[in-house]
Amino acid sequence: MRRDIESWFARRDKSIAISHEESLNGRPGEILMIYSGVTKGAHFKIHVESRFTLAGSSSNAPSYLKNLNLYVDKRDFMK
Repeated sequence: MRRDIESWFARRDKSIAISHEESLNGRPGEILMIYSGVTKGAHFKIHVESRFTLAGSSSNAPSYLKNLNLYVDKRDFMK
């Protein structure tokens, strides 16, 4: 998931540099991550919330992306 998000931003806009800051524990089937981002005149944090459908109870069971949200909190935006 981290590689996909970082490669998407690299393809989408070359002027935005992002780096993974931390991953938070969520409920089963959730991935919560925070990235720090930089452009020429701004620093910000990107919050990623994703939910997966789990297809089984084992740790190697396949999972499918159900929902993905990216947002920047205006309190984390600095010029």
